[in-house]
Amino acid sequence: MTRWTSSVLAAVLSAAVLSFGACGRQGGESISPVSGKVTTPVAGAVVYVYGEGENLFGPARVMSEPTGADGSYSFNLPPGKYMVVVRKRQSGDTTGPVNAGDLRGDPVPLTVEAGMPVRLELAALVKIANEKSFPGPDNTGKTGISGTIRDEKEKPVPNVRVHVYDHIQMSERPKYVGEKTGPDGRYTVFLPRGGTYYVAARDRFGGPPKIGDLYGRYDEGTIDPSGVVVRKGEITQGVDLTVHKVW
Repeated sequence: MTRWTSSVLAAVLSAAVLSFGACGRQGGESISPVSGKVTTPVAGAVVYVYGEGENLFGPARVMSEPTGADGSYSFNLPPGKYMVVVRKRQSGDTTGPVNAGDLRGDPVPLTVEAGMPVRLELAALVKIANEKSFPGPDNTGKTGISGTIRDEKEKPVPNVRVHVYDHIQMSERPKYVGEKTGPDGRYTVFLPRGGTYYVAARDRFGGPPKIGDLYGRYDEGTIDPSGVVVRKGEITQGVDLTVHKVW
């Protein structure tokens, strides 16, 4: 169990529905504005939004822009039930594990109703203990995928994670996410079972790749993603990917 200190920043968690801003529609779907502040305030923190019951260590559905000097943030959400977590990493990264000394708040439930703006105040606490590893699939098994991530110049790419999907559309949340690649660009993602998987590599979590992000998928030179067949008890090797900067 992670331990936190409350002496550094006070925990103030409250949600209130306020009248502000304007609701609208996005892609034909009703959306409502969600805004608030990260107290006391905390600048540079990011608010992560997950669906109810989703893995809070996985990619978020929505990530806010870093909070301003007054700790304020805002984004839009369709109606639904969510869990919200605020995090601020000393490294400045917006993805990856939260280490000792980073800030993180407790998960806060959030319900968004159509046409109802929501204001949610959050608090971030300093993490004392460090996590031993990035949460992910079963890293003790012998089933998985491995390969190397390179750029268009065939140079190994560090600090990229491999995302594993079980549908060719690759539009849903990835089922499994690997550790960051090292200087050699090598990766291994362990899986709980064999099957056919689809693989992408990127340097950020959450949402579609943005301009400036590194992104690539395993497609063997074809238009559609190529499936990677993994047999239980075996590591399918040589699943190499090339990442490009999105522009």
